[in-house]
Order: sequence, then C-alpha cells, then structure tokens
Amino acid sequence: MKKDDFAAKKTLDLFHRAARDIPAYKDFLQKHDVQPETIRTIEDFKARVPITDKSNYITQYPFHMLCWNGDLFSNQIIASSSGTMGQSYLWPRGVTQDNEGIDAHEVIYRDIFNTDKLKTLVVVCFSMGEWVAGLFTATATMGVAGRGYKINVVTPGLERPAAIKSIKALGHYYDQIIIAGYPPFLKDVLDEGTKSGINWSKLNIKLLMAGEGISEEWRNYTLKEVHAHNPYADAINIYGCADATMLGYETPASILIRRLYNRRPRLRQDVFGTSNLSSLVQYHPERRYFEAVDGQLIVTAETGIPLIRYDTQDRGGIYTFDELVQPIQGRFNDMSHHIEPGLDNWKKLPFIYLQGRPSSVTTIYSVNVYAENVKAALLDKQIRRLVTGRFTMDTKYLPNMDQYFVLNVELAEGAVIKQADRKLFQEIVIKKIRRLNAEYNFLYKSIGKKAEPKIEFIEWGNTEYFARGVKHKWVKKG
Repeated sequence: MKKDDFAAKKTLDLFHRAARDIPAYKDFLQKHDVQPETIRTIEDFKARVPITDKSNYITQYPFHMLCWNGDLFSNQIIASSSGTMGQSYLWPRGVTQDNEGIDAHEVIYRDIFNTDKLKTLVVVCFSMGEWVAGLFTATATMGVAGRGYKINVVTPGLERPAAIKSIKALGHYYDQIIIAGYPPFLKDVLDEGTKSGINWSKLNIKLLMAGEGISEEWRNYTLKEVHAHNPYADAINIYGCADATMLGYETPASILIRRLYNRRPRLRQDVFGTSNLSSLVQYHPERRYFEAVDGQLIVTAETGIPLIRYDTQDRGGIYTFDELVQPIQGRFNDMSHHIEPGLDNWKKLPFIYLQGRPSSVTTIYSVNVYAENVKAALLDKQIRRLVTGRFTMDTKYLPNMDQYFVLNVELAEGAVIKQADRKLFQEIVIKKIRRLNAEYNFLYKSIGKKAEPKIEFIEWGNTEYFARGVKHKWVKKG
C-alpha cells in the first residue's frame, strides 16, 4: 500500500472510531447533520466533515466527553496551554501519544544527531512546569534511551544557571551535547555559558528547538557561536503545539531546500505564495494528516483529545518532496551531497511550510504575548488618559541576535509623556501581562528584564503606525 493511501486509510479509521466512541464528537457530527456511515473515502472526508477548532468544539463540551468513551482516564497526563487569546486550555495525552513522541525523537536523534554512534547528553531547557514541551521532550528522550542508545537526560528547564552548571560538570563525559529549548532561551544559555568560561568548541554542541520559527541567519549566527559547522544537521527546529504535541520537524533536506529558496526570493514568492517562509518542516502523514484549506493548516491526529479536521490556527501549505525540489532541481543536485547519507529517507516525507499565526499574537522567548493582555493594561486608570488604546507589537533582534519585545503605543491627542509616566507605563504593562499570562509570568521570573517590553510612544495621528479607516493590526512585523 502506498504511503498516501495508508495515511488516508488511518485517517478514515480514526474518524469513524471518533464518531462512534467519543461522546462530544458524536454529538458534534449530529448537530452538523453528518452521517458517519456516508463518509467512505478521503474525498468524502475532506468535502463533508466539518472543520473543528477551540471555539466550535473544544470549549463546547465537558472535558471528559472529548476523550475516548467519555473516560478521562484513557489518558495519563494533562498539560496546559495559553490558547489563542490567552485563555488556558487543558490537553491530556496518554501512552499512544508518548510512544509517537519516542518514535519521532528517535528519528531526529538517530538519523540527524547520530546518537546511535555518539554518547549523548540531552539538556532539556524547555519549561518543566505544567506546559507540554519540557516534560514531553524529557519523556520522549528517556524513551529513546530505553531503546539501547547511550543517552542521558538532565532537565534544568528555564533555569539558565542550572543548565550551565550541568554542562560544565558533565560535558566531558560525552561525545556530544544536545541542548533542547526555545530558540532565544538557548541563545541566552550559550551567551552566559561563554561568559562563565565554557569553551563550546570542545563540546560538540547540537541544538533542538521548538516554540517558534527561526531564520537561517539566526541558525548561522548561533552555530558559529558554538563552533558547529553543519547547518543542515546541527540545529533542528520542531513544529508542534500543546494541542497535538509534535506535528513535524526540520530535516537536513528541509533546511537545504529552504536555504536554496531564500537565495531566490522571487522564486520563493512564486512557489509558496509568500515571502514569509517562517518554517519548512517534514512530517509523517500516517500520524498527522494535514490539509491546507484556504491557507489554514488543518490536522487530523489521534491525540489525547482526538483532533478531527482541526484548525491549527497556523497559515501555510503542503508539498511533496518532488514538488518542492523540481523548481530548484539543478542547484539541489549540486548541494545534495551535504545531506548524505539519509537523503532517501527524507524523500519519502511530505513538507509543511508555515507563514505564521494570526495577527493578534507576538512572541518573546517562544511565549505568546496576546493583544488582549496589552489592551487590558492600557485600560488601567492610572495611564488610560494618556493613550488611545491603540498599539502594535513586534518581536525584533539586536545585532547579536538577542530577542526583544517591542510595544508601540499611540498617545492620546495632545498628550505629553514625561519620564515618570514612562516608568509607570512600564510597571503597569509588565504587571498586567504577568497577571493575565501565566507563561509570560513564568518566563519573567526566569529571565527578568530580558522579558520586559521596549515601549515606544507614538504621537497621535501617525498613520505609519496607526492607519485610519481600516481594521487595526495589533502585530506589525518589520
């Protein structure tokens, strides 16, 4: 059976089991007048099964009804995420999802990081609190180690001193160290490690990241800092979310292809329909069945809460290997020796390209900061007289690739901002976001001032920042 046919068969099987055995989904289909027995082909599935999301499905039913047979104990662990507008959502998972995590991490560790040949220390610098990434990565890595690989795991989480201490104390026992975490946090670990006397060139550092896309410039800069020389295999980014854990991951092939398209911006625009190629990853369609519907990525997956045609809220599209390589065939052939051996494995997997998420969220150290958080801060009675309530957010980088969060706030007409007002603004905005956003609060406790926004006050009526007569965009890139 062809891989595409196998993925379609598994997807249809999951749909029919969910329609029968998940109380919430059974009710959802009834309300949408869908008779499961009439969905016989993958074409039927795509054409007639309604798309689900947090608002029309997840939040409409009691938690247990979203699980198999209405049994919360079909899962073992429950993690949380902030949700699209800062609301907390709970996401359970069980043995099936953890085994998939082990399988996926084994491919990354073995086929990209060569853990079948190298004694490896994995330093997990994702948050180890209630959120998904840290515990999921640690559990999956221990599962891989249990399959006979020489891998040890330490879990400092977002404690930079603990991460650096572990690397200093243990690094010399291993052939390589994989540091796993949010991209900007990993850079902090590297910078502070250098200041504390770590000689990265002696440790064979690899990076495993998730939470946000990285630019190729960021990859080059960071690998240079650790004296790594292979941009195709020394820093790998995972595409995932709390809803469905790992969705896809970069491979040497996806990195090479992205870099080749980045050299030809016009071709990139023609092929992808965007200049914002924030990520290019490969995925296993038999585990995560993707569709692109009106530019939105829709996934079907047997997760803790099974997701059927679920809107990820990510914009992007799907390609086969041949579709992406054909426009750059000659140059790809010239460069493909850089990603051998293993190219034949990557040829079997399709690609997801990501343009980014909706325009109401920016990130700092992979933590979402929502427009709603800032709106609430600007309504504070101590400062609201000075502003209109309009603002834009962005995430930018210093020349050394340190990340910072920019907040451009529109002053009220005729308002004059004083130094005391600036200080008050900063205090109120930080306090409010910390109160409303648990992940940001946790980040702030960890990295302090680096999490603070850089607030710029824009005079009233400046149409470069705040156009009139059109829908306001809370996030302004560039």
